[in-house]
Amino acid sequence: MIGRRTLLGCLLLAACGHRAAPAPQAPRGPLLKLEPLVDLVPAAGLVWLLDARVQELLAGPFTAAALTLLLPPARFDAFAEAHGGVDLRRVASLVVAGYPDTTLALASTPLEAARIEAAFAARAVQVDGRAVDGGVTRLWASVGEGREQIALFDGQAVGLERGHLGPLRASIYFAQGKLKRALPALRTEPLVRTAALLGDAPLRAFAPGPFEGEWGGGLGGLLRVTTAVGAALRSLERPPHGALEVQAVLAGAWGGDASRAAERLAASFQRLAGDPLGKLLGIDHPLEETRVSGDDEALRLQVVLDPLALARGLVAVTQARISEIMAY
Repeated sequence: MIGRRTLLGCLLLAACGHRAAPAPQAPRGPLLKLEPLVDLVPAAGLVWLLDARVQELLAGPFTAAALTLLLPPARFDAFAEAHGGVDLRRVASLVVAGYPDTTLALASTPLEAARIEAAFAARAVQVDGRAVDGGVTRLWASVGEGREQIALFDGQAVGLERGHLGPLRASIYFAQGKLKRALPALRTEPLVRTAALLGDAPLRAFAPGPFEGEWGGGLGGLLRVTTAVGAALRSLERPPHGALEVQAVLAGAWGGDASRAAERLAASFQRLAGDPLGKLLGIDHPLEETRVSGDDEALRLQVVLDPLALARGLVAVTQARISEIMAY
């Protein structure tokens, strides 16, 4: 039986608003560094790199209309269905990188880990392994005739690699802060300087040199002495359909040859604009005068194009390949 003093004490505590101490929360996992997402791309063996801020691109009505032509909503819906609800239209950042035997994709987006794991298992012939470490969950498997690995970054981002597995592991180490002596692709030469020359843009593409073989002969032989190539796309407001500014940079030690090299670049662009592919893409009818220049460290080309004409041309040229990509 409860004594009167005990009962009185309980009533006083209740009257004073006493609350039980909250239960201690389970410690969170280590913080992951996921911004900017492109800083998770390893430099070793990189062949090309695409860095896109997708929501920013889709926010512009003109670029959105062009992208809808190139990638109809049904393709995005099918991709999301096959990849656990990852809708590429809703990702903040998307990075795709090519290596000799691997394609690496990283997307910054809220995700349902269980749903993505289930979708991955459904695509796989057999899931070979699953590991959890430092806020990252990895699964790897045989998918079709190739190999795939996914990484789930604490519900904030997802990574996928196809082919020879390896670059995604380096991306995980960058996010976890384990690669103290290594730098990602856009923070090492030759791409660090190329990125600085391009500046900020919602869509950027890079390819480090050296360029050899058939590639070396590109642009009138200029690629043979180019250390890296970069390109950026920006949306401009121009009636009636808006405009896309495409900027290209060829980095290299041009020195006293910069003026002559710029002339060769201009001539190569004019040849491209006049051939059937250039006409199909609308390059032969830029909305402003094309500008080409050169200095000691870079050749630059800027052209302003009709986004809808460019999108229609890209649909005609790449539709088969896009179908393959979105079927992954």
